[in-house]
Amino acid sequence: MQIDFFRPENPGLQNYIEGYYILNHSENEDRVKYLTFPSVNSFVSVVSHAENSVLPEIISVRPSQYKSLDTSLVCRFNKPICFEYQGNIKEITIAFKPLGLNVFLKGELKDYSQGGFDTFIPFSDYEKEMKTILAIENQKVLAECLENYWKTKIKGFSHPFLHKAIALIEEKPNISTIALANQFNISQKTLIKHFKSHICKTPSEYKRIFRFRKALETMRTGKKEVTNLTDLSYLSDFFDQSHMITNFKSLTGLPPKTFFKNLTTVKDSKIHWLFH
Repeated sequence: MQIDFFRPENPGLQNYIEGYYILNHSENEDRVKYLTFPSVNSFVSVVSHAENSVLPEIISVRPSQYKSLDTSLVCRFNKPICFEYQGNIKEITIAFKPLGLNVFLKGELKDYSQGGFDTFIPFSDYEKEMKTILAIENQKVLAECLENYWKTKIKGFSHPFLHKAIALIEEKPNISTIALANQFNISQKTLIKHFKSHICKTPSEYKRIFRFRKALETMRTGKKEVTNLTDLSYLSDFFDQSHMITNFKSLTGLPPKTFFKNLTTVKDSKIHWLFH
């Protein structure tokens, strides 16, 4: 399986999109199976001439004679998701930064996400344009066309406090929900409601995933001061090592040592998978 990762070249899109990858799995390859883990980002995927079969324990992606395009949105998951690829598959997945996808949508993010893995057709020309883009063989040209398409869909998104709330969580990941709400003179109930509507996570879920992702990024960038789990826990804003272990087991099903030992990082990106 070949995976090519790109970061947006367009300055406008850089504010909203973390990056995107193009996945190719040939019909001659063995089946590929991996786990992906909770993220503060939202993910939009399109796959041509294939179908996503959502089963209780796995999402299977296989060629289809009857479906020319399958689309999906993943933005509300707190447990690992297992993906399986078999046969000739070409897929584009875009990672939108927190509140990044909202910039392109007419409604609230929650209106597009009812479960963990949702069909996603946000625009009337979306399916037609994605089919055309997926048919492009040259990766550079494909990337340019993909960016040009999303650039035309920017409509903007403003909110009285969510951008500031996210920035505050990134600065102080251990801030309590009530303290966060007090910063904006609103109730916890109001804060939670707006997080659910526009991020599809509660503030507590967001903080837990953010700390987990910070630990992954700390290990990926190879900070010299990380010599053991205790160091990592404090650098990642956990209260202590025990807190980090509990958090990792909750989000990955594995203790940190086992998780990091088996983890694969895709193309110098923030995409982390565990292959089976």
